[in-house]
Amino acid sequence: MSPKFEPKGDKPEWQMLYDTLLGEADFGTVITFQQLDDVLGREFQTNRAPLYRAREELGSRRKRWLVPVPTVGYRVTEAEEHVRVAVDHKRKSRRQLGMAVRVLSSTDLNRLSSDSLSEWDSESKMTFALWAIVAHENRLKRIEEVLRKEGLL
Repeated sequence: MSPKFEPKGDKPEWQMLYDTLLGEADFGTVITFQQLDDVLGREFQTNRAPLYRAREELGSRRKRWLVPVPTVGYRVTEAEEHVRVAVDHKRKSRRQLGMAVRVLSSTDLNRLSSDSLSEWDSESKMTFALWAIVAHENRLKRIEEVLRKEGLL
């Protein structure tokens, strides 16, 4: 039997961060590591998960997002920055997807149990399908660039 979950306080940590720091934060506001430490009553950098959850709330409720400010904390991004931030995440995901393809393609299938082989098969099909989507997207982007240069788009 697993132990019963007991919250540390009256509110989850993400809610404390949202209510105290993010709920009223405007574009450009910088939230420091010290502020995060103070609200949580602990060293924030040992577990950043509550901020990531609070950031989701900030995005859905207030249409704002956070980006890291090295050695300082996090900044509420301007709306104009959201596209760049999304593109950065997309670029990182493509690199990770490429690594997944390399790992799956380098697997010695003869050494896998039947359960692992079945899991490898489903994972590789999904990963390779995603990789194909990325390749297709890249091709479309190149075609659109040519059409734009020619004034056709």
